[in-house]
Amino acid sequence: MSNVLTMIMAGGEGSRLKPLTSDRTKPAVPFGGNYRIIDFVLSNFVNSGFMKIFVLTQFKSHSLLQHMREGWRVSSGIVKQFIDPVPAQMRTGKKWYEGTADAIFQNMNLIDDEDPDQVCIFGGDHIYRMDVRQMLKFHSKRQAVLTVAAIPVPIQDAHHFGIIEVDEEWRMTGFVEKPKSAPKTIPGNPDYVLASMGNYIFERGPLVDELKKMQKIKNPTTILAKISCLKCFLQEMFLFTILVKITFRELKKKKRVTGKTSEHLTHIGKQTWI
Repeated sequence: MSNVLTMIMAGGEGSRLKPLTSDRTKPAVPFGGNYRIIDFVLSNFVNSGFMKIFVLTQFKSHSLLQHMREGWRVSSGIVKQFIDPVPAQMRTGKKWYEGTADAIFQNMNLIDDEDPDQVCIFGGDHIYRMDVRQMLKFHSKRQAVLTVAAIPVPIQDAHHFGIIEVDEEWRMTGFVEKPKSAPKTIPGNPDYVLASMGNYIFERGPLVDELKKMQKIKNPTTILAKISCLKCFLQEMFLFTILVKITFRELKKKKRVTGKTSEHLTHIGKQTWI
């Protein structure tokens, strides 16, 4: 995996998890003793053999940076293997990141410096185990420009997620952010839809080219929502969706239990291939 660059989105404010995020960003929330939520995605990549990793931070990042310094040090003697935190630097103007797409755009100098063939863009606040090598193998086999990891969810829960639309060959044809009604279901399975995990593998060239064009689009939300605004990108390039067989959890909100506050796990469940 020597020519694959990984960029982890770890700047989430996590306002729905307060007070757990009152003093730290969402990926830095403790989990299972000494661990933090960020450890899941970092472990997935390190154990998959991906060792060029940038962690993009933004809100209340001190706790996250301290944890990475103490727990994710990579020997400086190993050439081109690193796990580096990158704070928001406002390289494109005096503004914070305005979503995933803008965060990557503001740090395209990192992509230029490393000159990768593919760029993995993954969220830093999910709880799951995944062999990223399988996703990259799928991406290369399909000669895709973009591959998106997705999980099947019941159609009645579609309004909680970004929903990917695919054809019979699993080529992506559209993306709808939290549809309110009539989402497009999985081909051959009318009871389920495909929910994006927010994990992407891009070919480097098309990613950089499209992000430069997309800066004219106002109010971006996610990188997929921004791409779907350009219909030509969906029509002319090979975008595929890989169905992931995992147990996937996202920390979303808190609930009150007998007067005490605890985090609430939204459990998607152990999935099977559909």
